[in-house]
Amino acid sequence: MDVSQYLEIFIDETKEHIQSLSDQLMILEKEPENTDTINEIFRAAHSLKGMAGTMGFTRMQKLTHQMENVFSEIRTGKMSVEAQLVDVLFQCLDAIEEYLSNIEQTASEGENDNEPILNQLQAILDGGGSPAAPAAAAAPTATAAPAADNGNRKYKDFVYAEFEKNAVNEAHNKNLNVFAITVQVDESCILKAARAFLVFKSLESHGDIIKSNPSVQDIEDERFDLDFSICIITSESYEKIIGVIKNVSEIKDAVGEPVPAFAAVTQEVASSKTEQKKEAVADNKKAPDKKPAGKPVVNRSVRVDIEKLDVLMNLVSELIIAKNGLISVSSSDNVSSRGFTEQIEYLERVTTNLHESVMKVRMMPIETVTNKFPRMIRELAKKLDKKMELYMSGEDTELDRTVIDEIGDPLMHLLRNSADHGLESNEVRAQRGKPEVGTIELNAYQDGNNVVIEVKDDGNGIDVESVRNKAIEKGSITEEQAETMSDKEIIDLLFKPSFSTAKKVSDISGRGVGLDVVKTKIETLGGDIEVKTKLGEGSTFIIRLPLTLAIIQALMVVVGDEKYAISLGSIQTIEDIPVTDIKYVQSKEVINLRGTVIPLIRLDSVLDVPRNEDYEAPDRMLVIVVKKGDKLAGLIIDELIGQQEIVIKSLGKYINNNNKVIGGATILGDGEVALILDANALL
Repeated sequence: MDVSQYLEIFIDETKEHIQSLSDQLMILEKEPENTDTINEIFRAAHSLKGMAGTMGFTRMQKLTHQMENVFSEIRTGKMSVEAQLVDVLFQCLDAIEEYLSNIEQTASEGENDNEPILNQLQAILDGGGSPAAPAAAAAPTATAAPAADNGNRKYKDFVYAEFEKNAVNEAHNKNLNVFAITVQVDESCILKAARAFLVFKSLESHGDIIKSNPSVQDIEDERFDLDFSICIITSESYEKIIGVIKNVSEIKDAVGEPVPAFAAVTQEVASSKTEQKKEAVADNKKAPDKKPAGKPVVNRSVRVDIEKLDVLMNLVSELIIAKNGLISVSSSDNVSSRGFTEQIEYLERVTTNLHESVMKVRMMPIETVTNKFPRMIRELAKKLDKKMELYMSGEDTELDRTVIDEIGDPLMHLLRNSADHGLESNEVRAQRGKPEVGTIELNAYQDGNNVVIEVKDDGNGIDVESVRNKAIEKGSITEEQAETMSDKEIIDLLFKPSFSTAKKVSDISGRGVGLDVVKTKIETLGGDIEVKTKLGEGSTFIIRLPLTLAIIQALMVVVGDEKYAISLGSIQTIEDIPVTDIKYVQSKEVINLRGTVIPLIRLDSVLDVPRNEDYEAPDRMLVIVVKKGDKLAGLIIDELIGQQEIVIKSLGKYINNNNKVIGGATILGDGEVALILDANALL
């Protein structure tokens, strides 16, 4: 059976099982007697073992089989759940993830047998009641006693074709053995086809299987009960072949008998069927195709609800109808502008709906990133010797796949920062009368066209004076600058490269990398980050991200002779203001808009737009009020074009974009290129 075609599915499902095991182990550590959790863990480990065996990844299979033995002991009550056991099981998950990483990169699990972890598992089994039954099931068997009901075995019911009879006779002429063997799978086996495949795989080097009952395809599709039969030609003994079969885990029994030579088969039939016989042997011997080492397995798939695909299919059908309508109108001798306009409007509605549907297909819940964090916090609590708990909400909030792929590392940095810098030590919390267990919260929710992610802790908060003194000490600012800087400006220094307030360097923090990486990554994704903190009470890091990076609704504007696009997600209002309303605060232009003082940004100056010599400033100005977090600013433009749906194109590495206010470009309907302004950078 060729299983290489299932490699990407295997990778996706293995990741799901690993995450399920991690989540359930976290629960089990707190609720050791939770039988539902124990059963779920056993099933996940069992499935992992079967999948690994089916794909031929023997090292992963061996490790998961030993894990399954441990879970079996826990399930039967022979072993109790202790912290040391959970630690070892998490090490097992790390080892499986390492195997999976190798498989993704090279389609091979690598050479690491993880003997130390296997030995730890075996020691746990030996110390807590060795699981004799599973060990016996996995051990090779030298002899095989037929079961009591062997009179009903299928090996007596084989119907041989002429070429198969000829193959049996040829084998006897060459003094080879021919055995018909029925294999029984254990009743508790979940993946029967996987067990059957391993039997076929194990027998590859011991002989040629010329027939199976049911057929190979039926076995692969799991269309059989708990037993199947094979006919094998081999130079080895019956006992050796039975031992090889029984060495496969979850095989309950295997019994058979020699197949005698058949009556003479005509040479004509034999020769005409020779090729069929070779194909039959090849089908049963086929092994998984391995991709060349060093060639990574591309795994960029997204699982899609079938209903979403149905909607897409219907919209594509409507798109074809719209296209045909336009062709019909354009080819007509009497082309009416009204008919053409109607078709264009219809096409616009379809493409808008198509865009929305495609975006829904690309959207993924943020839990695909956050579900690994509870275990990370557990490990940090042990390393830092702090009691802490992570609470998450809004994990079902959806983001574009491209954003999901990139947001994991920034969130990890922020959580590690909260655990190390934010939460106080156990002793300090006790002195301050705070709860013994520190709290870290990760909340996500949608806000208009953005997703907001908050990382909050009830720790010490940011000591602004300490940051100020550290910045002066490092030469980041002068004492004179420090005196005039607000608390927020001081806190923003934490996002500067190589700036750290940690008193000692560890593998968790203090190397000056972290918050600057977070800020850079989030701004690359078109988002922004701000900090709210109160000394002694805790800090909150607030991340705002766009729902998607591909297609956005934008407001098209004109500055000078150039067209620009501004994302609607950052626009609050559009105002027509008399020039006389401009005031000055610290030599900077501002306006008072309904009681709120808003600084003005002249885009022609920021973008260095040339003006004609005869240009005269108008008496009134168009101001687009944009927002970033709590900040507001008014962008002065020359002309409004209107709202438009645009496709974002990267400027690419060939253009040195030192001006961060340019977030990309888009191609307009007339072929003209318009630059996209990043309101976050402008503010």
